[in-house]
Amino acid sequence: MGKDLCQLDTVKTCSDLDHISCEEDVLYWVKAQIDCSKTFEICVARDNMVERGLKLWKRRKNGGPVNPLKVSFLGEPGVDTGALKKEFLSTMVAGIEKRLFEGESEKGKVPKYSLNDLDNELFKVAGEILCVSIAQGGPAPRFMQEWCYHYLVTGNLKTDGVHDMELSPLIKTIEDASDLSLYIEEILDCGYTGQINIDHKESILRAIVLHVTTKRTPMLQQMREGLEVYNLIKVMQIKPNECRNLFVVGADDKVDSHYVLSHLAPEMSPDGSTKHVKESKILEYFQDFLLEIEDTQPENEVEGETPSVPMVMQWMTGQAHRHLLVSERQKFKIAIVFDHNCLEHMPGHTVCYPVVSACTNTVTLPTAHLGDYESFKTNLQTAIKYGASFDRL
Repeated sequence: MGKDLCQLDTVKTCSDLDHISCEEDVLYWVKAQIDCSKTFEICVARDNMVERGLKLWKRRKNGGPVNPLKVSFLGEPGVDTGALKKEFLSTMVAGIEKRLFEGESEKGKVPKYSLNDLDNELFKVAGEILCVSIAQGGPAPRFMQEWCYHYLVTGNLKTDGVHDMELSPLIKTIEDASDLSLYIEEILDCGYTGQINIDHKESILRAIVLHVTTKRTPMLQQMREGLEVYNLIKVMQIKPNECRNLFVVGADDKVDSHYVLSHLAPEMSPDGSTKHVKESKILEYFQDFLLEIEDTQPENEVEGETPSVPMVMQWMTGQAHRHLLVSERQKFKIAIVFDHNCLEHMPGHTVCYPVVSACTNTVTLPTAHLGDYESFKTNLQTAIKYGASFDRL
């Protein structure tokens, strides 16, 4: 970030929004609402982080989401200078998408119809976490359908662009049908009580769409309560277009291989030296590794089953998303240090792995164990899978 959270301008009121003309302005405004008089501290285990994180967030005792978030992981010595918080927020936003939303990624998702989660106020907690993520360096929740965002902003239902995995096929079938008698039971199940014939097809279709949307409005209403942190919901209402891409699917902020590679800052040995040749080769291996997992990653792969480029970046830096602010993207660097002396430090060992200091965005690579691409690939995959904790702080 360009400034420390506590060094930003004094808190501004919602009436001071005339200067906001783009998403970048929204982000700076929201950051300025953070109350630095105390901190909001969470200590969470890495195992089952989403469920534990939701529970701990809800029962907070000291501080709250309006304050700077400080995260520690149970049983680990790390001090949060920003990377732990970003890792936590990255995991929580992705977890909220899977835990409390449903739908197809490319068409956007909608809140799950879950009265238990509603009763436990998890949608309110989710709204608060999404606010904090936007304001404090985490990813934006760019996974919602347009009508969900419209409802959050206006409180009114929009029937255009609604997609439901269960009922959208029925809507398409009815749109194309010349005889609706085959679908009477499905239509009645959606709450339609009028005449069922071709002349009333539009009314039937509206009823089905309303059935999809109205049962989810309590979840969205509760989420609006959570979005009151930093008065973000007020900004969304006054500047809906400027805030839209922070929530609606379509704005691609997914990390790809180019984003990672373009921000590498390797510490190279002098040109022409044997070490420089080896270091250049290792950088090529890293590029090949990212390109390979990018090209072979299935579109609907369950996160965590196989390595992905965002997972690699989260391992290196704590976050799995592109920086929201342009200024942060411009200054973002991942330092690559080459350790040519690990065999001298630890005589007799057969293998060692990269050491990550995510708090300083630094990765140290043991060159003695990365002599060819297959060795590099195996070494890095093992480090990513088992090296979740930050080894050097």
